[in-house]
Amino acid sequence: MTQQDFLRQAMDTMGMTREQFAERIGAKKRGLDNWLLPSDSREFRAMPEMAWKFIREILQHHKESV
Repeated sequence: MTQQDFLRQAMDTMGMTREQFAERIGAKKRGLDNWLLPSDSREFRAMPEMAWKFIREILQHHKESV
């Protein structure tokens, strides 16, 4: 799964806008926007491994609470 797909799926699962999701994960919206760009974009930034793990943990807790 691409980084872009992972983030879009996470936001969809949690029913959050980009602004809400960025706030939830402690990122700036601009940073999240760069993570959401296609990997061939000049503005694309790879998400740190810590962010992947944190978002997976948030999703796991979200699924358990639903």
